[in-house]
Amino acid sequence: IKSLIFNRLDDPSSKLALLSWLETVHIPGIKSGDIRYEYLLRAMDFLITNKQELEDIISLRLLDLFNHDLKLCFYDLTSTYFEADKSITDDDIRRNGYSRDHRSDREQIVIGVVMTGDCLPLAHYTFSGNRSDSTTVQEVMSDIRNRFGVEKITLVADKGMVSGTNIKFLVESGFPFILGESPRQSTVAREVIKQAAKDRLANSPDGLSYIYETEQIKQCQIKEELSSGKIKQSTYKVNLRYVACYNPQMAIKKYHTRTKRITDMLMEVEQIQFKSINLEDQYSQILSILSRKRLSRFFSVSISSGETVLKRNDEELQFEQECDGWFLTISKEVALGKESIIAKYKDLKYIEHGFFELKHSLQLRPNHHWTPRRIKAHVMVCFMAFQIAVLFEKRLSDIKMTWEKAMQSLKRIAVIKWDRGDYTRNALVKVKPEQLEIFKAIGSVKPTTTSL
Repeated sequence: IKSLIFNRLDDPSSKLALLSWLETVHIPGIKSGDIRYEYLLRAMDFLITNKQELEDIISLRLLDLFNHDLKLCFYDLTSTYFEADKSITDDDIRRNGYSRDHRSDREQIVIGVVMTGDCLPLAHYTFSGNRSDSTTVQEVMSDIRNRFGVEKITLVADKGMVSGTNIKFLVESGFPFILGESPRQSTVAREVIKQAAKDRLANSPDGLSYIYETEQIKQCQIKEELSSGKIKQSTYKVNLRYVACYNPQMAIKKYHTRTKRITDMLMEVEQIQFKSINLEDQYSQILSILSRKRLSRFFSVSISSGETVLKRNDEELQFEQECDGWFLTISKEVALGKESIIAKYKDLKYIEHGFFELKHSLQLRPNHHWTPRRIKAHVMVCFMAFQIAVLFEKRLSDIKMTWEKAMQSLKRIAVIKWDRGDYTRNALVKVKPEQLEIFKAIGSVKPTTTSL
């Protein structure tokens, strides 16, 4: 297990390549010849069999190290796809679904991560690739409450988690929450953004950030499957805090990006209309362009009087311009001011950074396994390495160094082995000041020949 995790932090590779990597590194107490490929697989099986118990021990240790009470958690999901073409079985977790990597042509899995308010990775979940974000919330929050014995824990999550069923569950289960909300999610959300835009123009100098708050009744649509198989629909009304935040730089960026997309689209449509093809082909090609450039809400196409006609939806374009620079949150039972609510929601960026670390620094992909148990075990190894990386970086905060840079520095410390036939001795190259500073920051003593 040490070898699997240290390999992720040092030089991520496949399990077979890890055996060669062991010959190039020195891990006290581990000899490369003592580890075989099948041992690594058995270690993975042990990890996933005891996932919850091991994860709880590590998480509670992290909370204790930083004297942290679990009062708030961030939750988000990502996906990772598979390169190899393997036959999909009924119990397979590799499925086609919404791909964050823009690889909808590949099977994938979905990974959920829960982090504390201090950005400590607490727990992870591996779901089938076709699982939608909103369907995981109740399972994860109930699990966190049961495992860590917390009654009141505030959930911070993005707008992909919002559904009527989830809001009802969170309210009735006593979970305070801060969730992202799309301005197009409902009529209420649209009106909040319109009012926020008017309020900003009336009360704030142009070019400054602005935060607007109001309380509104949200009508949540609930779908419930009955034992007969029929779907029962109902409405759940709840009073929520709506907090909208305006960023002038983002407003300018979104406006120019959309304007460019529209200009490019109009040029492509004009080229298609001059082609010597029938109207039905023109129509389908223009529809495809509108979809690809995400402009279907703002333009429609029809065939009229022997030609394709592109019609502009001025009302939607005007509303989209009003939305430029704004993002919206909904919350319930949160004892925070509007500025703090926005700050906590923005802190979701740390979990996004965590996904980047998992995918790139720790190389979650490629995943060379195809059975559900081994796939989940591989994700667990990467997540445990991520937990160590976060702990590493928090310890390095005083010297303002990333864990990757620290690893690169420490990798230059070499162990020299002298084999004289009848005995073997270990020696160390000289440890440099920067490396000594790293050891001091992480609370470790300098390695010596007696510790090797």
